[in-house]
Amino acid sequence: MKLAAFFSFFCFNVFVTVFMIRHVARHKNVTVTILINSINGYLLIGVLGAVLLAMSEILQEFFLHLDGGAINFAGSAAQGFHDYLYFSFVTMTTLGYGDITPVSSFAKSVTILIAVMGQLYLTMLVAMLVGKFLSRSEQGR
Repeated sequence: MKLAAFFSFFCFNVFVTVFMIRHVARHKNVTVTILINSINGYLLIGVLGAVLLAMSEILQEFFLHLDGGAINFAGSAAQGFHDYLYFSFVTMTTLGYGDITPVSSFAKSVTILIAVMGQLYLTMLVAMLVGKFLSRSEQGR
């Protein structure tokens, strides 16, 4: 049941993220709404990474019956979704503290995906917003 809840949450967030990014890409001018949508798109990518990591943990524990988690948490405290969220954002921003590490091959793949998506999104977003800003200033002349 937990996996179904995470999967539906993941699908909804993918839909919202794609919708926001498309809105930013199609808009002609850089406005406050576009900037807020850009920030929200980045934050939602981090949340999607956390959901994927939590789903990988559930899959490994309940369906594959493998001992040990997909993610190695520092300390003995019980992990929660906030830990997956923290790890996702630390990975996406390429800080890489090392206090939480992926163990399984699927978790490592998700970690790579999160890091690449975070950097690609920022690179493409800056290029797109600067291009829109410059084209607007060229039209004003």
